[in-house]
Amino acid sequence: MNIRCTGTRLPFVLAAAGLLLVAGLVIEMAFARPRLQEIQRLNDECASLQSRIQDQQRLESEGRRLAVHFDVAGLAELTARSQLDAVAYLGQALDRSGLRRLDMTTNGGEDFGRLRRSDFLIRASGNYAEIQTFVRDLESGRRLVSIDALAIKTMLESGDLEGRFNISIYDPTGVQ
Repeated sequence: MNIRCTGTRLPFVLAAAGLLLVAGLVIEMAFARPRLQEIQRLNDECASLQSRIQDQQRLESEGRRLAVHFDVAGLAELTARSQLDAVAYLGQALDRSGLRRLDMTTNGGEDFGRLRRSDFLIRASGNYAEIQTFVRDLESGRRLVSIDALAIKTMLESGDLEGRFNISIYDPTGVQ
């Protein structure tokens, strides 16, 4: 008799187990999956924020390195020391070196965090010592200057040297 009762209850037990399984799947879809998706979204947002923090730390580190290089407390002090705009700064450096400006063009600028890079192409004529003086003046100045390319050739008409300089000047954002 006992076996027979169990046999008649078996379909009922299987149906109840199936119903519980379906209820579990519905509960998971209704509650667990949205929470898992929210957790994934938060993890992605956390990774994005960590990346932005690392970029900001890299920029701040670069700012501290530049401040040490120029012997200033920070970019604000560097800005106060370099009040001339980039064109005037380059013009004065050319005048101090004795080079004659043939041409100066700019390709505009680009922002890098709290720094703005202004690119210039300068053609100037003079002798080798004047070109050296110009390069040394830029290297030892208070502005962050990068000479990206330099070409020297002899001018056929005068016998002077022509220097072609691709120069980038980096200023704190807001100072041109």
